[in-house]
Amino acid sequence: MIMKSKYRKIFSILISGANGIRTRWREDRGAAFVLMALSIVPLVGFVGLGTDAARGYLVKSRLSSALDAAGLAGGRSFFLPTRDADINMFFNANFPLGYMGATVNGPNITVNEDQEKIFLNASATFHTTFMRVLGFADITVYSETEVTRQQQALDVVLAVDMSGSMTSPAAGGGTRISAARNAATELINILFGNNGSKDLLNIGLVPWGGKVNVKIDGTVYDPASTITQAVSTFTNPLTSLPQSEVYFANNSPVPLLSPPPTNWKGCVYNRYSDDSDDTNDADIYLPPVSVGGSDWSAWEPIGPEGEPVSYGTCALGYGGIECTPCPAHAITPLQNQKQVILDAVADLTNPNGTTNLPAGLGWAWRVLKPDAPFTEAIADPPYKRQQAIVLLTDGENFGGTGDGYKAVFGYGDAARPAMNQRLTQLAANVKANGVIIYVIQFANSGTALQALLKSVASGPNEPYYYYAPDASTLSQAFREVANHLSELRLSK
Repeated sequence: MIMKSKYRKIFSILISGANGIRTRWREDRGAAFVLMALSIVPLVGFVGLGTDAARGYLVKSRLSSALDAAGLAGGRSFFLPTRDADINMFFNANFPLGYMGATVNGPNITVNEDQEKIFLNASATFHTTFMRVLGFADITVYSETEVTRQQQALDVVLAVDMSGSMTSPAAGGGTRISAARNAATELINILFGNNGSKDLLNIGLVPWGGKVNVKIDGTVYDPASTITQAVSTFTNPLTSLPQSEVYFANNSPVPLLSPPPTNWKGCVYNRYSDDSDDTNDADIYLPPVSVGGSDWSAWEPIGPEGEPVSYGTCALGYGGIECTPCPAHAITPLQNQKQVILDAVADLTNPNGTTNLPAGLGWAWRVLKPDAPFTEAIADPPYKRQQAIVLLTDGENFGGTGDGYKAVFGYGDAARPAMNQRLTQLAANVKANGVIIYVIQFANSGTALQALLKSVASGPNEPYYYYAPDASTLSQAFREVANHLSELRLSK
């Protein structure tokens, strides 16, 4: 009995201890529930912080990208009346209305026209999902960008068709040549901006028709001032006789095979001889060159010239009378004065004569490059430079009396296949020389001409080839070419 009483006491103690533990556990469990309840609020806040922060990152990233796209669009149309509209259009396209529930303030536009800079900023505000439990109902993100419209070094020559068809009315009003003047003026204004000159921008002009006037525009020819220059003996490709001198008129850097006549207007023939061997001609090459055993160290002057008469009634060749007059407008070499090139373009009036595309493109190439006869371009500059030709025409190659080929390929349409072949070969050489060719086909919708000019251009589509049916699309084409020539960079 004594033993049983002892065990009962021990058992009672154990039972009492267990009850105490259960009571204490119940008390601790209640406290844990309280602590857990108190920790839910910051826990939700921390989870929401990550969620809403990620959302804010996405909104800010989209906002920055939209500002960059808008700034570049504004830079391309910097001097156009549509600039601000373009900025807003590109911003809205890249940051759609209501993106992730955000409300946008901006873009705010600040323009420095003298430095050609655009500064944009915008903010976006959105309601938080979880962070509002911590007292943050909204989050606002901010972004900004600055775009500098920067022109890399650029030499460009405008080769403008001055054949007789350019006097025709242009759809949309005025004549074709007036539309060409207006469009070329827009291009010049875009490239120069508000600057009267730019050290790294040079523009030249080659008006062309059936032939090209290779004098310096605005200068007067003085036959008494023609000079003779001794050169290494070469074989004259026209006379097959040895010759050790070439001639220079007082107002042209172009070497001539013979002294220009007293009433020389400034035109020269394409370097082509009328024989069965096309490999000895130099019309598709850049400088004076020897090809196929013929030495083309200079060009043959055209003249003397009489008044235009009916087609087919005048003698051809040097010493005869030319039916088609030499273009009155001569070459403007590469230079960097805005007003000089604007004046030269404004002076393009009274087109006449036939269409000789190889002559126009060939002389534009020679004006563009540093090789003689025109040497205004810097040879191998220590900086990045683009060189380009913008060729405008409204017609197809046409053989005529008094053109640069002396009508040796035939008259009218009959000459076109050979002249087209010459143009294609020439364009391939120009592009291989690193020159970009932009071609604008104006008014003439001929599909054969379209195929030819697409092959001449640096690419068959925009921004290298354009068909402009009217004055309005011609201006647009010139603007797009100008914008393509401009290089933009994000400055921060």
